[in-house]
Amino acid sequence: MAADPFDQMRAHARDPGCGFSLGIFGAIAEFMRDPDEPVDMGETGDALSLVTPRGGLLVRRHAEARLVDYETPSRHPGRRVFARALCLPLAAAALAGRGVLAEIGPDRDALRAADREAILFDLGIGLSTTEACIRTDAPELVALLRAGEGRRPFEVPGLMPALVAHGPHRVFVSALGRIEVFSPIPPPDGASPEGPHTHVLPKLLAHRRLHAATVPIPEGLAPCLGVHPAGPEEGDRCTP
Repeated sequence: MAADPFDQMRAHARDPGCGFSLGIFGAIAEFMRDPDEPVDMGETGDALSLVTPRGGLLVRRHAEARLVDYETPSRHPGRRVFARALCLPLAAAALAGRGVLAEIGPDRDALRAADREAILFDLGIGLSTTEACIRTDAPELVALLRAGEGRRPFEVPGLMPALVAHGPHRVFVSALGRIEVFSPIPPPDGASPEGPHTHVLPKLLAHRRLHAATVPIPEGLAPCLGVHPAGPEEGDRCTP
């Protein structure tokens, strides 16, 4: 009998050597933690969560969830990197699929109680398996986001510099969970911070792909959460 995907995800979540990703080709959130980093772990019958000072992860149980294992080339010659994708059938994976900036409202599903009154805005990346969102309670940024509703975020005057200045939380959501990133947003010429971070790249989003062509997801499935092992220096896979 095949192992329950949720049980396997629980084992991965307990391993600080495992990283996680959630998103589509061109818009992705990544969660990872250091072995000695404070972490708040929680679990109900249908979900498990990890929260650190830099970000959070939520994994939901789903009867149709399926784990797909695959390998990708490593930066180290002759080695391959193991990864897993937690997938759902396309219909089960579908969310709102908004194509423009839209206010969702207070983020009642936030992983920390203190964040549940902050306002969630969907950036409108336009593919239904992922909602890439901004969460903020800063009045100036809320006003700017509301003024830009109905437009693509990169077309809203002044929005990108305001996001860098305010550093709102980024919240990426799928039918199988969410990743929250609390760290600041780097400027266009800056590097991504260590730990949880996001990437939103309009040129790649234009391809409208649920995943990179190098990720062999079976037809009819959508990847809703990725699991990634430690780097080659530390071993090629995290063991459930």
